[in-house]
Amino acid sequence: MSSAEHDLVAQMYASYNTRDLDAWLNGFAPDAVWVNVPTAQTYVGRAGQIENYEAHNTPFPRGQVENLVIHAGDGFVAAEFYGVGVHEGPLATPNGEIPPTGRSTRIPFCDIHEIKDGKVISTRRYWDLLGANASLGI
Repeated sequence: MSSAEHDLVAQMYASYNTRDLDAWLNGFAPDAVWVNVPTAQTYVGRAGQIENYEAHNTPFPRGQVENLVIHAGDGFVAAEFYGVGVHEGPLATPNGEIPPTGRSTRIPFCDIHEIKDGKVISTRRYWDLLGANASLGI
């Protein structure tokens, strides 16, 4: 396991939990690409990473990453965790915006990060979209 790769990603998720956007962004290369696989949403560069961050923070402003497990090495990091929160703000989806439902969620995620020169250059995020929709009653 690469300690530097592990620590980079662990710090990113910790910064999400404390809502430190600058620390979150610091983990990404300037041209990093993030793909939410179930929805095919793609975010590129710093502006894209801000948009992606807000896509999660807006509907779940107090959301947390819980039970984080990190597997790191050879330029890749797999991060498994639960996204836990209450749907309190509008949720943007490829099919339109979903108004707040007030429902609690606990959704398993798996992010695969590719690391180069101490920064994330690409991420592929996987989650159970059907289960997420069911937990929100949509």
